[in-house]
Amino acid sequence: MDNNSNYNEKSNFFSEALSAEERIRFDRQLRLPGWNQKALKDSTVLIVGVGGLGTEIAKNLAMAGVGMLHLIDLDFIEHSNLNRQILFYDAEEGEPKSKVAARTLKKINPHSRYIWHYSNLEDVNPEIYANADLYISGLDSVTARNELMRRAVQFKKPMIDGGTATYYGHVYTYLPDVNSCLQCDPQRERERETLAACTLVGIPRKRSHCLLKGQLFFESKHNRPPDTTEMEEVKIALDYANDLVKEHFPESGLFTIDEAVKMIDQHDPTVISINAVIASIQTQEALKLLHHLKGIELGVVNPEYLIYNGLVGKFFYLEKPPNKNCQLCGENAAIIEVIELPESSTLDMLYPIMKRKGYDFDPEFLPSFWLMDRKEMKEAKNSFTLKETGVRNYETIYVTGLTKNNEEKDVYIRIILKKS
Repeated sequence: MDNNSNYNEKSNFFSEALSAEERIRFDRQLRLPGWNQKALKDSTVLIVGVGGLGTEIAKNLAMAGVGMLHLIDLDFIEHSNLNRQILFYDAEEGEPKSKVAARTLKKINPHSRYIWHYSNLEDVNPEIYANADLYISGLDSVTARNELMRRAVQFKKPMIDGGTATYYGHVYTYLPDVNSCLQCDPQRERERETLAACTLVGIPRKRSHCLLKGQLFFESKHNRPPDTTEMEEVKIALDYANDLVKEHFPESGLFTIDEAVKMIDQHDPTVISINAVIASIQTQEALKLLHHLKGIELGVVNPEYLIYNGLVGKFFYLEKPPNKNCQLCGENAAIIEVIELPESSTLDMLYPIMKRKGYDFDPEFLPSFWLMDRKEMKEAKNSFTLKETGVRNYETIYVTGLTKNNEEKDVYIRIILKKS
């Protein structure tokens, strides 16, 4: 980082980097031992998922004075968000979450920048990932978490992951080369109940199948799922399901209306208090990390997997050492070669460069190039220029067909675009 050695020499109360209004606004935290407001103002944090956790984290970091927040989310506001997502208090249902969050944060602290992205995380410009100091995940999808972790590993950025389920939550800070990435010891994604096609027309094998059949019965009549805010629609599915329960599982008891709503709607139950605890821990780890990244030793960043049990008010910790055999961050991970090229270059200009780096290829079966940093991988034509192909700064290109020391290698090339 620029001027790391100068951060400890500057006064918080009289720093020229802060306006008089900022010094008044942040007065209480400027008094904290080891605190450096300029370090936070010079920081950029990427928040992926602007929901129950993401809104709390963004609000906390904005109030703490972090200089720039990138907010990534591909979701709209629903009324069910309002019981725990304070940034949307005056929003209209259907507005993009990231846009509304940025608008509200500007009111909370107008001295920082808030850049919103109504986008999936794959399609966000890779330069944003490269320039952020750290990533924070408020995601509820294992697939999305793994994609964000890929960026964290390949750009060597810390990533603070969090999640909640009913009265429980977790926080895990990935530190490059210190602890495990999420794929070192992957946790299985919780699978929702699904039915094979043969089960749909046959005898239900489980009690839960009866309710799923009730939902399908409603859909066959109305060409849409039941609206779980309308009791009469839920009751149509419920009554059909309970008739099946009476016939096939008479000892198990009938479904209640609440069970029907939960299974048909399939939103995870949550409450603001658990979200607030987990988001606060993620925020505190981020504030410490941002100081560390500027060369300021503020506390200790926790490298362990933290689990919070809100019903007993206790925390539990698990060590997560890195797995040397991990395909993402271990010894067998794909190689990343960083190459600087002008936009006018073509991909076939990479052949001599890779040759100089010790790679070989069969001239009759040339390597293929795939653009990785987007929702759908796209094969790139060798004869097109980087600009024509749509390669962006820090774009990752996956290359197949290379060998090194007579071993086939999968290689990533990170393209740094030269300025003309």
